[in-house]
Amino acid sequence: MATIKDVAKLAGVSPSTISKYMNGGNVREENAEAIRSAIVALDYRVNPFARNLKTQRSRSIGVLLPDITAPFFGNVMTALDKVLREHGYHSLISCYGSNHGLERDNLRFLISTGVDGLIYMPENLSVEEFFELTANCSIPTVQIDRSIQGLPCDTVLSDNADAAHAAITRLAAQGHKRIAIITGPKVVFSAKERLVGYLRALSDLGILYDDQLVISGQNDFATGYRGFEDLMQLSDRPTAVFTTNYDITIGFITAARERGLLIPQDIAVFGFDCLDICTMMKPPLPVVHQPEQEIGQLAARYLIERLTGFDGPPRTTRLCSSIEPKESV
Repeated sequence: MATIKDVAKLAGVSPSTISKYMNGGNVREENAEAIRSAIVALDYRVNPFARNLKTQRSRSIGVLLPDITAPFFGNVMTALDKVLREHGYHSLISCYGSNHGLERDNLRFLISTGVDGLIYMPENLSVEEFFELTANCSIPTVQIDRSIQGLPCDTVLSDNADAAHAAITRLAAQGHKRIAIITGPKVVFSAKERLVGYLRALSDLGILYDDQLVISGQNDFATGYRGFEDLMQLSDRPTAVFTTNYDITIGFITAARERGLLIPQDIAVFGFDCLDICTMMKPPLPVVHQPEQEIGQLAARYLIERLTGFDGPPRTTRLCSSIEPKESV
């Protein structure tokens, strides 16, 4: 098996130049071309385990999140991965599917691989569990989208409560008084905040609260689908529904269409994180759009700053969401 010294000899450069090139440093173009040619000729492969022992760095970042199929997760992941790669890091992604046991196991696994840092979207883990699973391992961590209360690390969130408040306010401005909400599990930080925004909006607008109009379930298609059925069985049906998740929104719209209801003529729907689908509808469905790119980019930058020596107090940043389309339909 070829070594870094073999590559250096064939390329006509020093081993330190090879190392600099491998770690993303700037080398002269003629040297870079010679190094690339030597790597191909010798079929050279970096041994990451040997590199870890020598540098105490794996140049990898663990990313733990519930899912990657929904556009929000995928867009955040794409944005943060791009920033990490620009700084010479690779992402090791693990999804736990909203399963508490799997969330614990996957966190433990990522730590065991020797990642340099962690970007984490928590769901149902306590601060005590986090400290137990990361004991004897000082690893920089950035939370995104959600937060474990009491965990002293950088956190990047969106303005969940304010965004929900704005959505309900717009629906009320259109004349709706019976406004339902279909939201995610009550243990999930972002779902709780969106429910708080809904309740605050009702209070501010003088709209009477009705617990029959509040439906909670998993952040999935089935919750939206069943939520439609439950709401349509009420003797006093809602005239508008706020769906607080991409999959919930799609499930609700699917159920409404299967039963021949027109949106928004028969029932108004205000979605969340489903801009691509909602803007295709006629008329466009109003939706809360989170700043996905900014969340991913800022989380990556915060982690890189920690890895390069920043030791200031934990930072919590909330980024503003937008409502699309800008004007009421």
